[in-house]
Order: sequence, then structure tokens, then C-alpha cells
Amino acid sequence: MQASRVRFHWILSPGKDLLFYIGSALAGWLYLGVILFAIATLDEPLSAPLATIGLGAVTIPLTLELLVVLSWALILDAPHVWATLARTLFDPDEWRVRRREILFSFVWFGVGPLVIVAPYALGAIFSGWGRPPPAGSLALGAILFFVFFRLWAYYHVVRQHWGFFRLYKRKADDFDPVSDRLDTWFFHLSFYLPLVLFMTSAWYAETPGFPDLGLRRPLVAGVSVGEVVYPAAWAAFSAVLVVYIAHQWRLWRAGRMLNGSKLLLLGLVVPLHVVAFSHPVVTAFVVPLVTVGHNIQYHCIVYSYARNKYSRRAEPEFRWIRGLFSNFAVYALVGLVFTFALYKGPLVETFRAATGGRLDEMLFNSLAMMAGVRDPAELALGEQVMAALIVGFAMQHYYLDSKIWRVSKDRQVRQYLKV
Repeated sequence: MQASRVRFHWILSPGKDLLFYIGSALAGWLYLGVILFAIATLDEPLSAPLATIGLGAVTIPLTLELLVVLSWALILDAPHVWATLARTLFDPDEWRVRRREILFSFVWFGVGPLVIVAPYALGAIFSGWGRPPPAGSLALGAILFFVFFRLWAYYHVVRQHWGFFRLYKRKADDFDPVSDRLDTWFFHLSFYLPLVLFMTSAWYAETPGFPDLGLRRPLVAGVSVGEVVYPAAWAAFSAVLVVYIAHQWRLWRAGRMLNGSKLLLLGLVVPLHVVAFSHPVVTAFVVPLVTVGHNIQYHCIVYSYARNKYSRRAEPEFRWIRGLFSNFAVYALVGLVFTFALYKGPLVETFRAATGGRLDEMLFNSLAMMAGVRDPAELALGEQVMAALIVGFAMQHYYLDSKIWRVSKDRQVRQYLKV
């Protein structure tokens, strides 16, 4: 009888939810295992290969950048960006309802390049006045832009987890006022306090790709902000965790039903985010670590929504999007073609010729900077701009996602997600 007090409510089905919506976090844990193995076995885990493989006369070093960054970016992340574009650009309903938002979304492709180039333009102006900019200041735009991008990427991932969290609460009618308020506080604190811990930690400065915030510099009586905030953040995290677990125990003892789906999601995702911010080498890969599960979730939710909606629309204007989502093989193939075009398409090849054939190196460095492994200050201006252009797809995706998945406000979204 005790076991019956934990009930699981599913969005799609037990198998699909456990594989795609909840169990997708295991992909992040797999990446984490590879990274921890590299830390334990290599003197230079960020650059040294774990192994090498030979393909004819070509030797490929299996570094963490290849095993984690490229596998994530090419197989899951870029195709999931395509899923948003397919769900909006090819949907006549979206153009009728959100035409302004869709057109505005293309502005994000210009934000990064403008911010990155701005210090160079200002530097040229001041140099003409005989006041050259300080050394290292030219990379300030790239550093600020990519920190902003990574923070937005993290917020985007957390918001999707919040969406699934709320769906599982909705399925279980889990809205007792006290429990609901505690759910909200615990969820947000358990995801954002690890970020505060990272930013105020003693090893923050050792993590590539993040600017020095000065939070560990002594201010008053030789004490820094980080030395005060770091233990306070740990105390807050520990306190909210204990309170949340104690509340679930009280519900159990009182004979109340526990929402197993909600708790299982938290149990897999929250510890991953805590560990992802716990070590400079691990945090260097924080974007793929916390995003890979989100990617898998997203592919499933978009495909499920699309199948429920477009398979029923026989109008000629829906023929293209109906074909894109006719079966999963077509959906996956088109996503991979989009990835290939994004990294190797005609426009990219034109850029290759303009850069003297250094495109592959630039592309690899750009992806590494997007993921957080490379410091933007170490890369050339062309690599920074190229990464910003690629990031434009991700930022467009973040923006459009904030408009098209409002379950509580959009009746059609609820209808086609079957919630």
C-alpha cells in the first residue's frame, strides 16, 4: 500500500516519457562520465586526446572537444534548432498569428557580429585620434556577447525543464498551494544557485571563456565578495534541499500521493546541473552537458506536436510541413541536412575561399567558443564573427521558443500536445 502513494503520470506514455522527457538527462550524465574520465587520466584533459583512431592515412585524436562538443553540436543541437524553424517558418498558422515575431527573430543574427566588431571600430577611431585602445580590449565585445549567449542558453534550458515540470504537475493535478509554492522556489533555486556558486568560486578564474568578474578580489578587510557569497549560496542550496525533501517525507507520512514523474525529473536533472558547475574542466563543457538532454526532449515534443497537428491538415498550404513531419526518418534526415548546410553549405564554402582555406580550423574554434571551451580573446576576429553568426540560429530559436510554447495561454498548443 505504501508504494501506491507514489503515482506516475505521463505526457505521452511511460516508455516515451522515460526515454525522451525524463531519461534524456542520462545523455548529459554520459558526457559527464567521459569528462571525468579525461580529468582522472590526462594531464591536459582540455587538449590531450583520450585515444586516437586511424582512417587510412588520417589519424583522428579523440579529444573532449571532438567527443563532447562536436557530437552534441552536429547530431543533436543544430537539428533541434531546425525543429523550431520547421515548426514556425513552414507553418501557415504561425505566419498568420506571429508574423511580426517571426520577422523580428532574424534580428538576432546581427546582434553578435555588431557587438563583436564594435570595439574594433571604436579602436580604429581612437587610434586615429592618437589614443590606441588598451591591449586586450578589442576582444571585450566577443567576451561579453558569448557570456550573454551562454547565460541565455542556460536560462532557455531551465525554462524548458520548468515547462515539463509544470506539465507533470498538471497531469497529476498537483497544485496544493503549499506544495506548489515550495515546488516553484525549490525548482528555481536548485537550478540557479549552482550558477552563483560557480561565479563566486575560487576556481572560476581557471575556467576558459569567462571574463574575470573580480568577485574574488579582496575588498573590505581583505575579504572578497566571493568569499562571502559562496558559503552563503551553499547554505541556501543545502537548506532548500533539506526543506524540500522533508516536505515530501511529510506528505508521505500523511498518506498523501507523491508526484513520481515530477520527482524523477528533478532527481536526474538537478544533480547534473550541480556537478556541471563544480570543476573548471567540467564547467568548460557546461553548455553541451546541460543542453544535450534538452535537445532530446525538444526533438520529441516538436515531433509529437507536429504529428498531432499536421497529419490532420489536408490543405495545400500545409503540404510542405506535412511532408517534413511525415515520419521520423524524414524529420531526422532533414535536420541533419540542415546541420550539414549550416557548417558545410555553399555559403560556408564561399567563406572558406575568402579565408584562404582555414575554414575547418575556424569552424572548430568557433564551435569550441560557443560551447565555452575556448576563450574568445584567444581567437581571431573572423572566428569570433563566424561563431556569432552560427549562434544567431540558436538565439533565434530561443526567441521563437519563448513565443510558441505557451501552454497556459495557447489553446492549440495544449490541444496538439494533448495536455
